[in-house]
Amino acid sequence: MRSARKSNLIQFDPPNPLPELERLIAPNVLGFYTHVEGTEIFAIRDGEKSAINVFTILVAEERPNDGSQAPERLNPKPIKIKSLKGWTFGMRRYRQPIGELIAALTTLQEGQGWQMAGETLSTGELVPMWSQFVPPDNAPLPVALNRLLKNNFWGGSHVFEWTNREKAALKPLFDDPRRLQALSEEIGKYVPLRLASVSDRLGNLVVQLPITVITAKFHHLRNGEFDVEFAWHPQATPRPLNATCALDYDGVLGGYQWAPMQEPMAKLPMRAGHGVHNGFIWDEERKVLLAATGTGAVINTVVMNMQVADPEPRVFEIKLADGSAEERRVGLIAHSTQNLIGNLDPDDNGGWTAKRMYEEEARRLSEQRRFVQYRPKPGEKNGSRQKALSDLRLLITQYGREGAWLWDPYLNARDVLETLFYCPYQGADLRALTVPHKTTAAAIRGDFENTQSNWRGLRLEFRASRGAGGFEFHDRFLIFPGFEQRAFVWSLGTSVNGVGKAHHILQQVDNGQLVMDAFVDLWERLGAPKHLIWRKP
Repeated sequence: MRSARKSNLIQFDPPNPLPELERLIAPNVLGFYTHVEGTEIFAIRDGEKSAINVFTILVAEERPNDGSQAPERLNPKPIKIKSLKGWTFGMRRYRQPIGELIAALTTLQEGQGWQMAGETLSTGELVPMWSQFVPPDNAPLPVALNRLLKNNFWGGSHVFEWTNREKAALKPLFDDPRRLQALSEEIGKYVPLRLASVSDRLGNLVVQLPITVITAKFHHLRNGEFDVEFAWHPQATPRPLNATCALDYDGVLGGYQWAPMQEPMAKLPMRAGHGVHNGFIWDEERKVLLAATGTGAVINTVVMNMQVADPEPRVFEIKLADGSAEERRVGLIAHSTQNLIGNLDPDDNGGWTAKRMYEEEARRLSEQRRFVQYRPKPGEKNGSRQKALSDLRLLITQYGREGAWLWDPYLNARDVLETLFYCPYQGADLRALTVPHKTTAAAIRGDFENTQSNWRGLRLEFRASRGAGGFEFHDRFLIFPGFEQRAFVWSLGTSVNGVGKAHHILQQVDNGQLVMDAFVDLWERLGAPKHLIWRKP
């Protein structure tokens, strides 16, 4: 008999955020909140009575009166997405006294849905997350959650969030991200929420507590000094605050300072140096963070680029198809660079640390097959070829659970056998798209039919872009649709039949979803039988 083995994973019970939330919304802690403004984005499906929560945000505010505001419809007409039949979307906004917030969230956590707007909004099972502090955006690293928060420009906000982990009711929006993009664009006409760019928050409910008990600004001076300017809210009771700042470069703290704050400014004598700074204001009495800068870089070097037009252009001729010549003129520019402030070294170690960091990043990208360069030496083409094919198969094994699509104008049957046939996932959506050139569609079909295979677990379709409805293309991509609910795409740099044979670069594409959308657009145009080369089963 097998003995039962205990899991080594540590299980954490979901937090109960309501006591902490109730503490923070009290007057003089983070602000002097009187109301909570709710904005709900919801979906209604044909034949169902209750609306489905797409995203809800509740923002604590200070307003001059204690009255409430009945729900107001923000979109004058129901929002419809062409490819999502039977669905309509809407938005509403309302305002309630801050004292209603805890009661409404208690009802939610008891499984009775969200009812603050006066009618039940179906949310599915929502699980509370640990509270978060969201700083304002600071170059060079913007904060993704700020795309959904309201006016988080100053010291930052405390955020409480209830997450819909399954998101089952919203699955059609994930199945085709173009639907979510279209919905996000429609929503953006009425409220500044960029849902498509933060799709992981779909189905969630967020409570935002903007910090207004103080206003604060962080300043970094050329001599390295870090100043924190602040002022209390007119109704606030001042109390001891501490300011801290840390300088981080290459995972090492190159500087750290702490100082008690005296209104209107605290000075932190940080040294000038390379890296990113993080500044914080801590309320020692209330044990709460009141401001943070986020991660931001400091300008250590100012370089002026000068461009001066050359009065004499470059003149040359190009021979045309009819044998005549056409004169061309290109204006020239004299370029010079002048360093005005600081030095051009990327670090304090004469640039050696930055070089090592670059080499480590390049090695990491290569190991993950996110950037691989193939440069076969004479006599080593076969080994390089097998290495390149092995890398493609590794990617298909790692990312192809939902499917793998090859987009290559020179694909043949062997190319597909060498790559997509290695996908180990039964029933995965395998597709190949080409423009037949030297190899005809009939020849490709014949090669497949003559292949000795049991075809076990294979679901593959091979189409050709030709004639009406199709068009020629040049780029070569390996596309993984739906991996972790988003598209992962690699540019091959050459056709599959040439990978590893000559210099080319295999690299992951940043805007993979856009490439996948372009593939789907063309694929859907090629649904007629004349475009089908081969299909199994």
